[in-house]
Amino acid sequence: MTSQSEIADFIKNLIAKEIKKEVATIDDAVAFNDLGLDSVNSIFLLGDVEEHYKIDIDPLSLYNNPTVSSFTEHVYKLINGRN
Repeated sequence: MTSQSEIADFIKNLIAKEIKKEVATIDDAVAFNDLGLDSVNSIFLLGDVEEHYKIDIDPLSLYNNPTVSSFTEHVYKLINGRN
């Protein structure tokens, strides 16, 4: 089973790559747009997470879960069949 910490690390690595920053600078509680992700980057993030975990994610999930922490929890629930 994939842990929330593994999901968070995966998401933070994707964000760090997109915004060209060190992973350690990605704060779980900061909104994606405040981290420097725009709408295009967010769609790529969503697609990468869907592909990696073999799940479908409603694009509004990023709006409703705008931080690494909240999005991680949402993805974790989807992976485990509890949305």
